[in-house]
Amino acid sequence: GYSLGSMFVYELACHLTDRFAAVASYAGTMPTNPASCEQTNPISILHVHGKQDAIIAYDHEWDWKDWDSVGTMRDIPGLIDFWAKKYDCATLKDTVTAKVQHVEHSACDGNSRIELLGLDGQDHTWPQTINGLSMHLVLWNFLRGFKLD
Repeated sequence: GYSLGSMFVYELACHLTDRFAAVASYAGTMPTNPASCEQTNPISILHVHGKQDAIIAYDHEWDWKDWDSVGTMRDIPGLIDFWAKKYDCATLKDTVTAKVQHVEHSACDGNSRIELLGLDGQDHTWPQTINGLSMHLVLWNFLRGFKLD
């Protein structure tokens, strides 16, 4: 999912883990206090986000149009920490290349994995490539590594 579609992806991650083994999102987030996030299984998550995104902030929480039903939205590092703590991830690897910070939480419940690609210099627009690889392939390479039992 992209932007608002990314936010929808987190609804899927919260409520349809019996149908999806993994999700990937770009430039979205989720509420700090979701009304519900009851799952039947852990789900692997890849989140990609531009660090200069002025629409959905990377590094600070923000209020969703002052709608009480949605509330405050998570900053991106907080989003990743939420899922890593939810799944009791034991391993953290943080790698920085020229313009990409790759945070990987592994050894999580249910063999799930939580990953973040934070893109320096990237705004809210869809990136064509990440480290020379098509954005579509970056997402697919992550997703294809998981399946439901």
